[in-house]
This record gives sequence, C-alpha cells and structure tokens, in this order.
Amino acid sequence: MHVPDSAPPDARPEPEPSPVAAVPKSVRRLACYRVDHESCSTEELGAIGPDDPVAAARRIAAHDRVTEAVVLSTCNRVEAYLSMRTPADRDAGLEAAREALGDPDRARTETGLAVVDHLFRVACGLESAVIGEAHVLGQVRRTFETALEADLAGGVVTRAADAAVSVGRRCRDETGIAEGTVGYGSATCEAIVDEGGAPDRLVVVGAGELATEVANAAGHRWDCRVDAVNRSAAPALPTDDGRDWPLEALERALADADAIVTATGAPDPVVTPEAMRRVGPGTPVVDLASPPDVAEPVRRSAVPVVALADIQTRIGAAVTDRRAAVPAVEDAVTDAVAAFVDRERENRAEDTLRELHRAAAAIRESELEQAQARLENGTDPETVLADFASALTGSLLGTPTERLRTAARDGDDAVIDATHRLFDLDGDRERSE
Repeated sequence: MHVPDSAPPDARPEPEPSPVAAVPKSVRRLACYRVDHESCSTEELGAIGPDDPVAAARRIAAHDRVTEAVVLSTCNRVEAYLSMRTPADRDAGLEAAREALGDPDRARTETGLAVVDHLFRVACGLESAVIGEAHVLGQVRRTFETALEADLAGGVVTRAADAAVSVGRRCRDETGIAEGTVGYGSATCEAIVDEGGAPDRLVVVGAGELATEVANAAGHRWDCRVDAVNRSAAPALPTDDGRDWPLEALERALADADAIVTATGAPDPVVTPEAMRRVGPGTPVVDLASPPDVAEPVRRSAVPVVALADIQTRIGAAVTDRRAAVPAVEDAVTDAVAAFVDRERENRAEDTLRELHRAAAAIRESELEQAQARLENGTDPETVLADFASALTGSLLGTPTERLRTAARDGDDAVIDATHRLFDLDGDRERSE
C-alpha cells in the first residue's frame, strides 16, 4: 500500500538526444533489461526476481558477446545492466538477459545513453515507487560492488554505477528529494514518538503487509521489543525477544505495551475498551485499518489514537515536498550524465595516449640500440648523435607524414586542420612571426 507520487512513465522527459558520433563507443555498448513497479505488482516482481542475482548475472556474462553483467533485484525492480563487445552486440546481450530473467510481457529495454540516464535516476530515487526512497541508493551501491568483487564488472558499467551513486548522494544532501517520511512504517514510528516517545515494547495487531512494514520499521529504528497479535501466525518478528500472540489473547498482549499499532482488516473493531483495560491511559494507539480497528468508545477516551488519515496526511505532506525537489534532481541527473560522457571521451583519449607513448618508446629503444652499437664500433659520437636524432624524428613522423600527404591529395582538410590543432602548429607560426 503506498501513495502514488510520481508521473506515469510516458510523462517522463527523455534524455537530450545526442549524435551517435558524440556518444563514446563505451557508452553505446551499454544495454539494460528491466521490469519494475510501474508495470508489475510486488508479487510478480518477487516471482521474476532471481534467488541469486550474482548467479543470474553469471549466466548472462557467459554469452561471448557480453563483457559485463550486473543484476539489480529489489522489491521494486529487477534489472540487468550489460556491456557488450561492440554496440552491434546489444541485441544479443538483451536476449541473454531475457533468457536468464524470463520474458514478462511488460519487460523494457534501454540502450546506450538511456541506460546511464536510467541508472542515475534510479540512484536518485526518481524511479522508486515512493519518490526519493531511502534504501535504493545503498542497494545500487552494494549490488555493483558485489558484481565487481565477482569479476562480473569493472569497466564502463562500474564507472556508470560509481557516477550514479555519487549523484544520488549529492541529490540527497543538496535537495529535498529525501526529506520527510513517505513510508507507512516510518510515518507510524514518527507519530508514536510525537505522542509518547520511543517505546520499549511495541505491540502490532495484524500480520498483513502494512503491519509487517510497521514492525520492521520499528525494529530498525528502535532498540525495543516488538510483539505481534493476529488470528494466524505472524511473519518473522524483527526482534529476537518478540512474541507472537493469538488474537484471543489480545488483552494480555496489550498489557504493559508502550505503544500499539493495529492494521487487521477486520470488519469490526478489535481494540475495544475490554481489550484496553490493562493499558495505560497515555499509551498511543495508531489505527491503520480501514474500517477502523479501534472502537468508538476507545477513541473518545483519554487514549491518544492516531487515525489512518493522520498518517496519510503526514505522508502526503512529505511527498509534496519531495515532488518540489524533482526539477532540481532532474537537472542534476542531466548534468551528471553529460559529465559522465565527457569522462568516457577522456578515457578513450587516455587509451590512445598510452598506445602512442608505447609506440614512441618502442621506436626510441630501437634507434637507441642501433646508436649504442655504432658507438661501441668506434663511430664518432657527434655523428652517432646527429644520426640518432634524425632517425628518431623520421621514425616518429614517418606514418603521420604519409597520412597527411594522402589527406592533401584527397582534399581531406579535416585531417590537416586536426594536425595543426594537435601540434599547435598555428601557434608556433604566430610565435615566429
């Protein structure tokens, strides 16, 4: 159960279009295969999600065209992030992901720059069921760290994830995207604190999704005992000292409680004056049920009762504040994507520079070896030095010279202009004039 807080997917602005030539090849090799809360229920996502995401990623990475594979699986999404050997291999990689994760009707795919944009939005909480959701950033970080440790990533996918985590942290620190409480569990805990402070013993009446969310939130937030009361056995309790009570023992279960939360879905009130006989008058009760679980006489008594509408008002106010932060987060994502593309271009230049220096070093060593041999044979050192300098210059500039002459014959001014810029030849000429 949650409050809708984001625009439908078809209303989301797409990343700014970029010419293919402007997007680095490393980015164009990316692909993403995904299903999420916008198209599938929590139960459906649970059925799709792999028991072992790392094992699923290994199955995808076994394809000979896939170089990196990471599977992000949470209650709100199942996504495979891939890098291929070439951009032309993206369809093959997506098919490998489909085979590993299944082929639901509503699966979506992204490629190239859209993968980076989507991952950044996920890390910033823009793609969550509850906007600005607190846990997704940690889930992204841990998932990609695990993939790196398992040798399933380490290239452009890891670089994209690192950048996504960075912009996600920055948006949480610098915008209101994570302000306030938008989950029922956290909002209920805040209401309890406002009414009577952090409890030592919390009793949750009910065992459905909402009751479980509250129990888990309380277990994470406080060092307290959490008991559950329900007609059937409750899910695993979040505290080791918690007790599972039958509904018939409600009066005994509520005795000495510091706070009570109820969410049974029963047609009639279960928290009656009789059930509350052994509860202190200042003990807060949060009633999340519809129809209400708390009987009218209890609500008219001195017991502080927080209704479902009050909790929804808290959540609604926080959602409104977070929505107001969305434009700033959208701008941050756009800037971060552009910066990531720039860094990938620089990475390609670094690779080229390494190759260039390696080739130059090989030429230098070859010419130096010949010069040393001539010196050992008694050749005049000045002659050897002059010949060495001439041979080194000729070897380094031989291939570029041939390419420039070919470009001149073909009328390829772009190569000639690029050479002027690369070696600052116009600057040399201006300085000599």
